[in-house]
Amino acid sequence: MVLEGRSDLIIEVRQDSLLSGAPVDVATLINGCLLVIAADALALYREGADLRDPLGNGLIRSAVMPEICHMAAAGGFVQEYRAGYVGLANDLVLLIGLNDVRLFLNKQDALRNMNEQLRLSLEY
Repeated sequence: MVLEGRSDLIIEVRQDSLLSGAPVDVATLINGCLLVIAADALALYREGADLRDPLGNGLIRSAVMPEICHMAAAGGFVQEYRAGYVGLANDLVLLIGLNDVRLFLNKQDALRNMNEQLRLSLEY
């Protein structure tokens, strides 16, 4: 029996901006949460309207990237995605699992699960 379907953990990615005007890429995950990718941070939100809430309601958690991982904001941060793999600008890689998102400096580190730079829990 062959099962058809998609293994992508991301439904869509769109460019947006925060109230501060900072550009972000917003990835809608299959669980309905939003993974917000900025030049220097990752954040997890409950839903889209929460991005515009000045009090931060709906923010589940956020984490600042190490300085070595900061990206330039030209043209968006997400370059490609498939299954749990997300290729970012500057050759950075996000691996999205069922429980967390992990940031690596490059594909080789991600493949070998070495030199993890950041981990953001997806629990809420």
